[in-house]
Amino acid sequence: MTQIVQQIKTSNRKLITISNEYARSKDDNICRQKLKMMFRELSAQIVFLSEQNIELMRKLEKKK
Repeated sequence: MTQIVQQIKTSNRKLITISNEYARSKDDNICRQKLKMMFRELSAQIVFLSEQNIELMRKLEKKK
């Protein structure tokens, strides 16, 4: 669980960095590239959150 939380935090930092680069960019091609990177990172976060959700559900099932 702590590994997943760490991956989510790392992904958040990447996303913030990419978002700042996107906001500062004036070139359309670079903006598109940064948007693609942001969507990729968001997809990775969804996977991490899904894994975390599965782990939490398993823990709840064990408690029952």
